[in-house]
Amino acid sequence: MFNLKSWLNFVLNPRGYVWIDALLIKETPKAILIEFDGKQAWLPKAWILQIKRNRRAISIKISQFHWAKTSQ
Repeated sequence: MFNLKSWLNFVLNPRGYVWIDALLIKETPKAILIEFDGKQAWLPKAWILQIKRNRRAISIKISQFHWAKTSQ
C-alpha cells in the first residue's frame, strides 16, 4: 500500500536514469533543443543530470520519468 509521502517521493525522485545520444540544435540558459530519432524536443536543464559534449553531438543523462514525458 502506498501512502501519499511515498507516492510523491516516487514521482518526484525517479530511480532510473538513461543516457541519450542526440544532436544539439540550440541552447539557452534554461533549456536545450535536441534532435533525437528525427524529432526535435526542448529539455529543461533542471531535468538533466549530466551532459557530455562532442562538437554538436551530445550525450545527456536524464531520468526515465522525464524522458518519458518528452517522448509522448
